[in-house]
Amino acid sequence: MNSGINTIINNMRLRRVSKSLKQINSLSKEYANYTDEQLKAKTLQFKERLQSSKTTLDKLLPEAYATVREASKRVLGMYPKDVQVLGAIVMHQGNIAEMQTGEGKTLTATMPLYLNGLAGKGAYLITTNEYLAKRDYQEMKPLYEWLGLSASLGFVDIPNYEYEENEKYHLYHHDIVYTTNGRLGFDYLIDNLADDIQAKFLPDLNFAIIDEVDSIILDAAQTPLVISGAPRVQSNLFHIVKSFVETLEEDVHFQVKFNKKEVWLTEEGIEAANHYFKVNNMYENQHFDLVRIINLSLRAKYLFKYNLDYFIFDGEIVLIDRITGRMLQGTKLQSGLHQAIEAIEDVEISRDMSVMATITFQNLFKQFNQFSGMTGTGKLGEKEFFDLYSKIVVEIPTNSPIKRDDRPDRVFANGNIKNEAILKSVVDIHRTQQPVLLITRTAEAAEYFSQQLFKKDIPNNLLIAQNVAKEAQMIAEAGQLSAVTVATSMAGRGTDIKLAKDVFEIGGLAVIINEHMENSRVDRQLRGRSGRQGDPGYSQIFVSLDDYLVKRWSNSNLVGNEKLLSLESSKLENSTLFQRRVKSIVNKAQRVSEETAMVNREMANEFEKSISIQREKIYDLRDQILEREHFEDFNFEQLARDVFANDIKYKKLINEEALINYIYKNLSFVFNETVSNIDIKNREEVIQFLIKQFKQQLNHNLKEVSDPYLKRRFLQKSFIKAIDSEWIEQVDNLQQLKASVNNRQNGQRNIIYEYHKVALETYELMAKDIKRKIIRNLCLSILTFDKSDDMVIHFP
Repeated sequence: MNSGINTIINNMRLRRVSKSLKQINSLSKEYANYTDEQLKAKTLQFKERLQSSKTTLDKLLPEAYATVREASKRVLGMYPKDVQVLGAIVMHQGNIAEMQTGEGKTLTATMPLYLNGLAGKGAYLITTNEYLAKRDYQEMKPLYEWLGLSASLGFVDIPNYEYEENEKYHLYHHDIVYTTNGRLGFDYLIDNLADDIQAKFLPDLNFAIIDEVDSIILDAAQTPLVISGAPRVQSNLFHIVKSFVETLEEDVHFQVKFNKKEVWLTEEGIEAANHYFKVNNMYENQHFDLVRIINLSLRAKYLFKYNLDYFIFDGEIVLIDRITGRMLQGTKLQSGLHQAIEAIEDVEISRDMSVMATITFQNLFKQFNQFSGMTGTGKLGEKEFFDLYSKIVVEIPTNSPIKRDDRPDRVFANGNIKNEAILKSVVDIHRTQQPVLLITRTAEAAEYFSQQLFKKDIPNNLLIAQNVAKEAQMIAEAGQLSAVTVATSMAGRGTDIKLAKDVFEIGGLAVIINEHMENSRVDRQLRGRSGRQGDPGYSQIFVSLDDYLVKRWSNSNLVGNEKLLSLESSKLENSTLFQRRVKSIVNKAQRVSEETAMVNREMANEFEKSISIQREKIYDLRDQILEREHFEDFNFEQLARDVFANDIKYKKLINEEALINYIYKNLSFVFNETVSNIDIKNREEVIQFLIKQFKQQLNHNLKEVSDPYLKRRFLQKSFIKAIDSEWIEQVDNLQQLKASVNNRQNGQRNIIYEYHKVALETYELMAKDIKRKIIRNLCLSILTFDKSDDMVIHFP
């Protein structure tokens, strides 16, 4: 019923965009007769019409798309098909085009990128890894340049490359930019740490197309990008707590809910901790650090798995992205969790760094005026796309009917029997010379199957998501006669598997998947490695009752049933009742996993709301200061009055000594006036006296520099330094607050409400602290000049 309604709705959406397709097709016939010069001239004509407001991008779409289409045929030797044009229309409208593997998403994206590039405000193609960004940029750049638009790769593809001054500015200021979500995210944060308008390099974010959009803005949305700053004071409790945690018994001293990623001490566990650490009550304020490290160590030991969430490389903990299976080198877990894992694994404990700036991908893409996306599996995430981003998913029909045979799951009682069946299946297929792609959830499983196949004298390629360029080449060859490729779920993603001629006759590519993934979208992606552009092929998933998905997300009494495990596997595999029961368990486990992930994303989005609003306000304030040409119209007296009135109210300047100390700390190191003639109880008199001191000291500092530009830079830097130091502390505090709030278990008040309440209170305090710090910077900074006569500011 639902699928029928979905088909009707999708057909209605396709009919709407088909009107534009008809216009494009009629123009395409006309443009085919143009000379190269006439076709190239279109770009300048379009730009002039846009600048003179004679047209809009929406009205220009048919002409622009017909132009790119014809140019593509001449420059690249590829002519976008009708289905690709449909996908391109959907993307310009700011929605998501679901296009199957092999349908040419890279070429499809050129049409909306060209159209939006005409406006001169920048159009981005954002993908998941640098290899794909560079490959697609190099392939499509000749098309854009032939048409008269500039295109760039938004980064230099050299490890640890040091950018020259203004180099990033030039990379980003092109009509069309190809980059990755990670690169853009970090550059956005870095750009908003600039202390000079000349150091900013990002233009306003205008239009973006996100490749593998579900992977980037759903699956990766919870992991924030973080820029670290100064080291925090390091706790010395990690190793001691590790020893304590190893003495605890599950369900006696602590309980774990894997599906909610929660672990907590029971009453017995709390008693054990009090006894072990010789304290009366571990929850007293003075033991805050102890409780924090115990919570972190429990999470590190029981919620993070070696070879699934991390592994050890060169004596360091390297994180693994569970969704993609890729190494996240240079990325660390925050708020002490990374150090807790290091202690558990007995590697050297690294410094826990404070957080300077952070943003999630959800909020990064909300900075764009408009963004759209393309993926092979968008429909299954449509509800979230609509709820979070107000985007619909339009399923684009394939150019040729899909011939792939998605066979029913093969079901086994346990993993050992299942693995033997998988190996037998690969051996049998290999005898026929049909190419096989065996896909696993983890690198560990991939290595196991690869070794077992070598033992059976079957050569194979192993891809475990570590060398993207090499993987792309190997996956492209997976359709050759007799090829056997063993890969993790995301290895080689984004590269088509083209079949050798002889392979068509023997059934195309066979995709064997060693277990269902935690998300049905990923299952669909994996099946889609076979059967591209109407090719033959088949896919089959093997499942057992001790698959990770089942063990983590199912509570069925069949799981771990010893009586069941003692039965002959052939009987079980031929039992329709057993087959049905296991399929039902697997489907339910996958549904629970998906729903939990969705709830977690909603939670992450909720947590991010406070910091997002605060970030926008702070970044806007920074830009206002950096863009100021002069400060003559700035009301310094009002700023000082706000600070002094607040401090008199809360800092209780109740006697002469307190007032003098306040002046030393905030206004002048050399204050030597008497304050005995001031009526301390007269609030306005005290404020006026302090304002007078402030003005004297500020004027003294401004006289140190005669050049108006240097005066402006001193004032700007005093403001920016104050904003940044307080904002960095606020970001770090909110990160730690989120971590501590997430540790609160069962029956607590609404933790999101609590978090937003504290976030708002701390923001208001931060705003006051920023003003006080500006006053201190303006008054107590020491200005000197170096040998090159450049101004050096020593902030207090």
